[in-house]
Amino acid sequence: MSETIKTIRIHPGIGIARLGNSDEFFVGPEAPGLVVDPGGKGGPGPNGGSYRDADARLKRQAQRYRVYGYDADGKVVAELTKQSDLVQSLRWRVHVRNMKAANYAFQGAYLFDPDKLRNPSVQPGKKPIERDKLIIDPGVHTISSGEAGPVVMKGDVFVDVEKSKLPGELRFVGFTPKDPSQEVEVTYEAARDIELGQLRLDDGDRLLFVPAGGKGECVTTPKVALSNPSETHSPPNGPDGGRNPLTNQFAYFNVPGWWDDTCGGEIDVTVTLKDGTVLSTRDGVTSAADEGARNARAGAWIVTAPPKFSPYMLHVVSILDRVYEAFPEAYPHASRKTNFYRDVYPVFAKAVNYGWVSAEAAGVKPETKDAAHGPRQPGNLLNDRYMAAFTDPTEKSRSMRQMIYNLMRRAPGKRGRLVDSLQPPPPQRPTTWKDEEFKREEEDYKMPKLWGTGGKPAQNEETGFDLPDQFLSLTDWQLNHLKEWADGNFEVGEPVRPVALDELPLADQPHALDASALEPTIGGGFHPGIEFPYLILYRENFAEAFRVAGGVEPGSVAAYMSSPWQGDFWSCDTAWWPTQRPDVVFEYDRATQTRTYKEWFRGYDESGEPLSSDDGYQQMAYAWPKLGMVLPLRTEDGGFLKDNGQMVFVEHERDPALNRPPQAKSPPAK
Repeated sequence: MSETIKTIRIHPGIGIARLGNSDEFFVGPEAPGLVVDPGGKGGPGPNGGSYRDADARLKRQAQRYRVYGYDADGKVVAELTKQSDLVQSLRWRVHVRNMKAANYAFQGAYLFDPDKLRNPSVQPGKKPIERDKLIIDPGVHTISSGEAGPVVMKGDVFVDVEKSKLPGELRFVGFTPKDPSQEVEVTYEAARDIELGQLRLDDGDRLLFVPAGGKGECVTTPKVALSNPSETHSPPNGPDGGRNPLTNQFAYFNVPGWWDDTCGGEIDVTVTLKDGTVLSTRDGVTSAADEGARNARAGAWIVTAPPKFSPYMLHVVSILDRVYEAFPEAYPHASRKTNFYRDVYPVFAKAVNYGWVSAEAAGVKPETKDAAHGPRQPGNLLNDRYMAAFTDPTEKSRSMRQMIYNLMRRAPGKRGRLVDSLQPPPPQRPTTWKDEEFKREEEDYKMPKLWGTGGKPAQNEETGFDLPDQFLSLTDWQLNHLKEWADGNFEVGEPVRPVALDELPLADQPHALDASALEPTIGGGFHPGIEFPYLILYRENFAEAFRVAGGVEPGSVAAYMSSPWQGDFWSCDTAWWPTQRPDVVFEYDRATQTRTYKEWFRGYDESGEPLSSDDGYQQMAYAWPKLGMVLPLRTEDGGFLKDNGQMVFVEHERDPALNRPPQAKSPPAK
C-alpha cells in the first residue's frame, strides 16, 4: 500500500485548543455534532467526566492532529500512525507565536487604522512583525516518535523596553497622576518563560497540541488597569475627537503593557515509511531532519482560545459556516435538495438554546417577555405546533414557513455577505462599507438578534457612526436553505445522528476532522471575537478551504484578538457569544417545570469584593476558570430532560471559591 501513497495532509486543517488553569486536559471534538467527554468521574460530561480536576481547576481542551496519506488522484489511502504497518516514525514541527502586543490596535472592523498600534511608544513606526520586543516567539519546536514529551514552548516579551510614556488619562492600579493631561513615565519588567502550549504524542504518535493556562499580566510600573483605560483618553481619532473607548488604541481590547498566553501558528509533519520513503507536509524535504518550506495545502494551523462554557450549544453562525461561505465549492450539500433536519432544524435548535444562556433570548426581561425563545415563549421554535408545521411541505403550512423566513436577517449589500461590506482586507483601510449599497436601517425585530461585527446599535449611537452589520446575519448557505424550505421545496429527512470518527468511512474522516474543529466556534460578530477575528472571512487568507495561506506569519491572524483576552471576554456580556460565554444561567424545578435565572458572572473576587456587572475586567482575570459550565439536565434513564420540545440546560461545576462572602472587617480599635 505504501507505494500508492504520494502525498500526505494533516487534519484538521485549522485546529482550536482551549485554555484552562488545570494541568489536566482532554481532546476536543473530532466528528461533527459530537460533544466529547472531559474524562474523570462524577461529573456532568457525556460519559460522566468532569470539566474540573480534583482541585476544581478547569481542564484544558487539546487539539489532536492526524496524518492521512493520499494517492496520485487525491483519494485517501490510510491514516498514518505509529501503530500502522506502513509507518516507521513521525516527526512533528510546530511554530506558534503571540503577536498581540505588537499588533495594530483593534478599533472595530470598519474603523481599522493601520497607523494605530498597540503599545505605540514601544518600537514605533515598525510593522507588527518587526516589533520583536513585543512578540512572544518560542521558535520552532519538534516532537518525534519515541519522545516521551511534553515539549513545552516558552518565550519572552517586553524585553529591553525599560521605560516609555503613556497617557496620564489612562487608568492605573493604585496610582492617580497629579495632572492627567500629562504623560506618565512607566518602567517595564520583561516577562520571561511564558508558556504558549505543549506538544505531546498519543499512542499512535498523533500530535496533541495542549494550550497554555490562560494567564495574563501587566509588566509596567505603575500597572495599567485591566479595565477600560480609554474612557477619558482622547487621542485624535473618531468623530468625537477620540474620546470614546471603542474607537481608540487604548480601548479594553488594546490595553498597553499587558501580555497573555494565547497563540497561533503552523503545524507540519514528516513521515518516514517502513520502506524508507519520506513524505512531508513541507516542500523540499528528503529526510526526517530536513527543514523544508511550508506547503499551505498540506500543513495545518492552530489557534488557542478561551474555554467554551456551553459544550452542547453551537453559535448560529460558526467559523465552519464562514469557510463554506468563502469557499462554496467546499460545501458538502451544495448540489443536494434542502433537507429540513440537516439544513434547517439546526438553525432553529441553536436559536432556542440561546434561551438558556441569554436573558434577552430567555424572555426573563420585560422588554423581551413576549418575543423570546424560552420554553413557553412564542419563539420556542421546537414546540409541537411549530414542528408539525415546519415538517409539512404542503401549502397548508406555507404561510407559517414564510413568516419564519421573513424574520431572518441578511447582511447588507447586493450579495448579502458580511465580507463584502468589509473590503478591502487589512492592513488596508476599510472604505467600501461607506458605499450606498451597504446603508440601511437596522431592523431590531429580525433574527438573529445578536450583535454584529459593526458593533451593537448602542455603540454606534455612542460613537456617532452608523456602521453596517450592527446585528449578526446568517450566511448565504443558511438563507438559501431557509428560502427553499419556506417555498416548500424540501424533504423532511430524519433527525441527524452524530457518528464517531472511527465509525465513518475512511474517505469521510478528513472532512469530519476539518468540520468538527470549527463547528463549535463563533463566526460573528467579530468585535473582535472568541477564536478568530473577522480576518477569517477573506479568501486571501486561505490557500483553500480549511487551509491558512502561505506567507501568513504564525500568530498574525490571531493577533487582532483582544489583548489580553480577558478584557473582551468580560466586556461582551450581553447578546454577543452566549453559547461560549454565557450571559445568564438557570436553575430548574422539575416538579413545577419552572426556572430561575442568575447572572453567570456573579460571586466574589479574591479580595472578597462582589463581581461587578459594570467594571469586572480585572475580576475576570481571577474568575474565568471558576465560572460554571452550562450543560443539559439529565433524566433518570440518562437521557436529556426536555421542556416543551427544547432541552433543559442548567449550571454545573461552578467553583465554590466564587461563593465566598466578603471578608469580615475587624472591629475598630477602642
